[in-house]
Amino acid sequence: MNKKLILLAYIILNSMILSAQKLSVVVNYVTGDGTNNSNIIFYQPGKLLSWDDFKGKSVEASDAAALTNAGFGVKLMFRSIENTSQLVISVSCSFAKRDSWVKPGNKTPYILNHEQKHFDIAFIHTRQFIRNLRKADFTNSNYAALIEKIYNQTAAELTEVQDRYDAETSHSRIPQKQSEWDEKISGQLALAIKE
Repeated sequence: MNKKLILLAYIILNSMILSAQKLSVVVNYVTGDGTNNSNIIFYQPGKLLSWDDFKGKSVEASDAAALTNAGFGVKLMFRSIENTSQLVISVSCSFAKRDSWVKPGNKTPYILNHEQKHFDIAFIHTRQFIRNLRKADFTNSNYAALIEKIYNQTAAELTEVQDRYDAETSHSRIPQKQSEWDEKISGQLALAIKE
């Protein structure tokens, strides 16, 4: 019983010390997760997808010729340095090979461009997520809830843009709309890369 009381006092004391410390936050874009997962391609500006990257089984019932599964993720590392707590937020944008597919007979450069733009849109929103994280006013008590809120907002915006892109281009079947989106995405991508 005495050991439990000492352990509880130690936990409470450490929590009080951590919450009293200043918090510094570092947000980084990373192009890897420390594993050798051959299913994942991390977004690197200038590196384009190829049809060999689409390893998933096509969904014949889908009205799409292909599907790109891309999004962003976040990892946190929290440590104490002298009298400061440091929160390192690592953000990545990735493409899942086994969850991305193309129907037979649709491996054209035109359709691949459409799919590449889905990956580009994911990267643009990844950079938006990073911008929003860097603007946030984090404390030792609010960082988890605030990161979750920013993540959920950005993920919802990403889904909305991806859906609108497919709807307005009819999954690339309207060349004029595809061209308009190509130009719009290229402009946003250029700005995102500069950051």
